[in-house]
Order: sequence, then structure tokens, then C-alpha cells
Amino acid sequence: MDEKKYGLTVKIAVLTLAAMLYTTSMTTPALGEIAKAFPNVSPTVVKQISTIPSLMMIIFSLVPGQLERFISKKSVIYLALILSFMGILPAFFGGMTLILVSRILFGAGHGMLFPYAASMIAYLFEGEERNALMGYKTSVGAVSGIVFQMLGGILAMYSWRYAFLGFLLIIPSCLMIMFMLPEPEKKSNTAEKVVSKGKVSINTYIIAVLNMLLNVLTFSFMTNVSIVMVSGKVGNAAQAGFVLTLFTVGSFIASMMYGRIISKIFKKFTIVLAVGLYGLSFLLLVSVNTYSMFCVAGIIYGLGFGTFNPEIVIKVIKSSPAPAAISTGILFALQGLGQFLSPFVLTAITKMLRISSVKAAWNVSAVCVLGAAIILCLVLAFGKSEKPPFTEAK
Repeated sequence: MDEKKYGLTVKIAVLTLAAMLYTTSMTTPALGEIAKAFPNVSPTVVKQISTIPSLMMIIFSLVPGQLERFISKKSVIYLALILSFMGILPAFFGGMTLILVSRILFGAGHGMLFPYAASMIAYLFEGEERNALMGYKTSVGAVSGIVFQMLGGILAMYSWRYAFLGFLLIIPSCLMIMFMLPEPEKKSNTAEKVVSKGKVSINTYIIAVLNMLLNVLTFSFMTNVSIVMVSGKVGNAAQAGFVLTLFTVGSFIASMMYGRIISKIFKKFTIVLAVGLYGLSFLLLVSVNTYSMFCVAGIIYGLGFGTFNPEIVIKVIKSSPAPAAISTGILFALQGLGQFLSPFVLTAITKMLRISSVKAAWNVSAVCVLGAAIILCLVLAFGKSEKPPFTEAK
């Protein structure tokens, strides 16, 4: 029996899930105004407004795969959206305590929603169409991040509380998902029966752990670019922001090309291309000290991210007979952990190696990431190609 084909409205609804992942960026521009409104609150506590959702993601991205055993996938999504909508509470009342509590609730919903941005594509689409949508998911995320951050900044100009009103966008998104997104059909064949048992293969954990280690290295671009540019007199904060914008542009371009062009040309070496682009960007960053080259490095890093993100998701979904929500939940939980640990791990390594420059973390990342790309290339080129021990449910 042929797989059911879904039209444009379903694709829009699926990609709406990807857009909702970036609502977390709406409150970032308001942090300065919040700090002014609460002068007696430690800056470290204020920063937790941004970091709490990332920490909650590590925990709650593992929840959907378990809840699917008892309720439908769309029901889990509704629960995630309701929790995310709790992020709006500080717009109307309360102080710092309520802000932090609302961020915990928002973070729980955000974490639960994260696996579905990828897994619903895997549940509803197959083959080339699925690959293309995985790329579009990253593109939508890149654009949404810019739009939500700009919206948050504009609202925060009037009042820090207004920045939280951006969560009203969750309501139309929820309606779109309610009326346009179908519940994936349950199949009765043997493959689906195996999948429903949710057995996660060792390959899934290997991919997730390797992705975590890579994020420890690559996330240093996001955390260090502004500090390096300002302290090294390469540019000011606004110019650092432009470099990050160019990263988003590069990510958008690569992810739009991923399904139809990049993955077709490079095939199994697509992951090598992505990691190689990451490594090249770090090599440029440690080798040059001009604003124009930082812009080039930002674009190259974005191209790597836009290629790597859909590729790693597809690989982890194919790595296991478990439901996609479980596999991607493990992937994103460990990814969030890697990003959280990144500054601590790299600081420890640079101290151990006695590297004290402002680019110390990037020196470590450049060597390790380029080395990883070379090793990946050799393994894929000369390793034995083995058929996976399971097949995807059709």
C-alpha cells in the first residue's frame, strides 16, 4: 500500500513546530531592561532567564517519547504548547520569582516540543521529501530566530513586560497545528510493531554522544564571538551581532539547499562536509583578525550548521527502530548538555594546555573539529558498509 502524500497545508503546519522552537529568543533583548527594573537582583540571576529553557530542554526533550506510549502525538504537542504559553505570565504581573517560574514552565514545554520539530517530519514524510523538509525546518528556524528577536527588541523598547507578549504567537500556531496537522497513522505491519516497542539501538547513543562532543567544541563560536571581537578590537557589539546575522544567513542558504542539492551530491559524505565547514570557520577565526574575515567565517559556520543540523537528525532517526520522538529526544537532550558544558570544558582544556589568549577556546576547537572531519572522511571512505540491523517502518 502506497504511503499517503500530504500537501502544502500539512507541510506548513509541520514547519510551524520548527518556528515555535525559537520563541525562546524573544526575551533575550529585554534582559538589559529587566536588570534595570530589578537593580537588587544579581546579574547572574537575570542571565538565568535565558539559560533556564536550555537546561529544561536537557530533561524534557526525553519526555515525549515516553508519553507517546499513553497518549497521541498531537496530545503531547498540545501539552508542550500549553506549557510554553505559560511564558507569557510576566507580561501582566509578578516579579523576578514569577519570571523564573514562568521560564521553568516555558522551558519544559520548549523541551517537549523540540523532538517533534524533526520527528513529525519523519512520521509523515519519506525519502527525498523528508530530506527537503528537514532542511526547510532549519531554514524556518533561522528566519524565526531573527524575527522573534527583533520583535522582542521592539516590544522591550516600550516595557520589559511587553517582550513577554510575543508568546501570544503560540495561539495561532496551536490553531494551525490543531486543524492542519494530521495525527500520524498507526500501521499494523511487523516493522511498526517493532518500532512501537521503542528499543533504542546503541548506534543512537553513539551518534548522540558524538554530537554532544561536537557541540562542546562548536558552540564556542556563539559564546565567544562578541567577546573576541570587542576585546581584540576587531569590532564592536553591533558588528558582532552582524557576524551572528551572517551565520543565520549561511544557515538558511545551506538548509534550503540540503534536501534537493547538498545531500544528493555528497551522499554519505554530507556529514564530512558539514564538520569540515565548521572546522574551516574556526581555522579562519584563529588565523585572521579583521572584521571582513570574521564575517566570512560567520557565513561558513552557518553553512556548516545548515548542512549538519538536518543531516544529524536524519542519521539519528535512521539509527534506531525506536519512535523518532525517542531518538531525537536523546539527540537534543545530549546536544543541550554539550552546549551548556561547552564553556566549562573548553576553559578546563585551555588551562590544562596553558593557552591563555582570548581565542584559546577556538584554537582547541579548530584542531579538534578539523581532526574529526578528517577521521570521519577516512572512516566513511575505507570502512565497511554494513546494512543496518533494522528497517524503517513503511
